[in-house]
Amino acid sequence: MSTVATGTSPGRAALLSAMEELAREHGVNNVGLREVARRAGLSHAAPTHYFGSREGMIRALALEGLALLDTELCTAQEQAAHLPGRERLVADSLEFVAFAQRHPAHYDAMFRTPRPAQGDETLDGARIAALDGLRALVADVRAAGEITGDVETTFLQLCALSHGLASLAVDGLLHGIEGPASAEDVVERTIRAQVEQLP
Repeated sequence: MSTVATGTSPGRAALLSAMEELAREHGVNNVGLREVARRAGLSHAAPTHYFGSREGMIRALALEGLALLDTELCTAQEQAAHLPGRERLVADSLEFVAFAQRHPAHYDAMFRTPRPAQGDETLDGARIAALDGLRALVADVRAAGEITGDVETTFLQLCALSHGLASLAVDGLLHGIEGPASAEDVVERTIRAQVEQLP
């Protein structure tokens, strides 16, 4: 029988918050459980009690981040609903990159940590669900006749574009690419150029 605590509690929330803070400072893969417990003001055994292992805590941070991403992408799509189809695609991609910049620790846990060899149905399902809104948006824009390409191909193109730019932005590799332009300007110009070229 598992001894890992489930559900929500102040202790669990405090540990996840501490993990997120430390991961922002040092990277997800460089944070240890004792350090997390110390930052949260809890006993060194608390992380194991709530998450079972370091990998379990990273998984919990990833699931928390995926829920946040889903909420923030839905909000962005609602706010852009009145715009032409290609502008809606731009808005969704911009929000994905902006999310990664606002929540770099969550982004790392969600998409840039090793996947368990045996897989993780819950985490994989949450990752897919968080991106399903973009697939639906692409289908909607295509149905309106504003793009003509295959839905799945276009969806994957936009996913690859957003993920690539998000990773570059989180790693600080977009600064100076185009002279004094900000990373945000580089991201927007790149996304707009790619979306404009969609068939």
